Amino acid sequence: MTNSAAEATEHAAAGHEESFGDIVIHHLTELESLSIPWWSNGRFTTLSLEHLKFELFGIDMSITKPVIFMWVAALILILMMTISFRGGRLLRNKFANLLEVYILYVRDEVIYPSLGEEDGRRMLPFFLTVFFFVLVMNLCGMVPWGNSPTGNVNVTAGLAIIAFITIQTQGIKKNGLGGHLKAMLPPGLPAFVIPIMIPVEIMGTFAKPFALCIRLFANLVAGHAVIIVLLLLVIQGGYIIAPLPMFGIMFISLLEIFVAHLQAFIFTMLTALFVSMAINPSH
Repeated sequence: MTNSAAEATEHAAAGHEESFGDIVIHHLTELESLSIPWWSNGRFTTLSLEHLKFELFGIDMSITKPVIFMWVAALILILMMTISFRGGRLLRNKFANLLEVYILYVRDEVIYPSLGEEDGRRMLPFFLTVFFFVLVMNLCGMVPWGNSPTGNVNVTAGLAIIAFITIQTQGIKKNGLGGHLKAMLPPGLPAFVIPIMIPVEIMGTFAKPFALCIRLFANLVAGHAVIIVLLLLVIQGGYIIAPLPMFGIMFISLLEIFVAHLQAFIFTMLTALFVSMAINPSH
C-alpha cells in the first residue's frame, strides 16, 4: 500500500465527510507530512515536515515528501551498487546477477541501438543512472508507507530538464554550436519557409522534455489514484462489495510494478533517442 493510500484509508476510516474526489486529490497532492509505521492513539504516526520549510536566495528549498524519497532512492542505489560491485568488478551473487540482466538489457536493447557502440559506451553511465534512479523512485510508491517521487510533477520536470540539458550539450559537443543550431532545421527548405520553421522547431525542442515530464508523471499518478479509490470502496462499501475492489487492488498493484519498469525504460529510451537525434542529425 502506498503512503498516500494508507493515509487515505485512515482519513476515510476516521469519518471525514469528504467526497472520493476530495480525498484522492488531497492525498495525491499532500507533500508536507510523512506517515511512519508507528501505531499511536489508534492510528499510524504522521510526521509533519512544516519545520523543514526554508528558502535559499529566494528559491523555495523546502524538504518535502518527494525530496525525502528521492534521498531514499539515491541511498538504495548506492547500497545496490556497493553490494554488487567491489573494486570495479561485478560480484557473483544472485542480486548482482539480477542487476547484470537489467544493465545488459538497457545497454544492448536501448543505448547501443540508439547511439551506436562508440557514443553509447561513452554515455552508458548516464543512461544507466537515469534508468535505475527512475525505476527505484517508481517502486518506492509500492512499499508500505512509501511514496513515488515521480508522482510529483516537480520531480519529473527536474528529470526532464536534466534530459534537455544533456540533449543540447551532446549535440553542441558533437557538431559545434553552429552545426547544432543548423541541424534543427530540415535540409533543403526554401528560404521563405525558414522564418516559419524556426519558431516551430524551437517549440519542438522544448516539447520533447515536456513530453518526458508529463508522460512519467501522469502514468505514476494514475495508478496510485486508482488504488486509493479502490481502497476507499473497500472501506465505505462494506463486506458485500469489498472482495471485488480488493481483487482490483491486487491486480492494479501488480500492474503498477510493471508500469514502474515500463516508464523507467521509456524515459531512458526516449532520452537516448533524442540525444541520438542531436548528435546524428543526418540520421
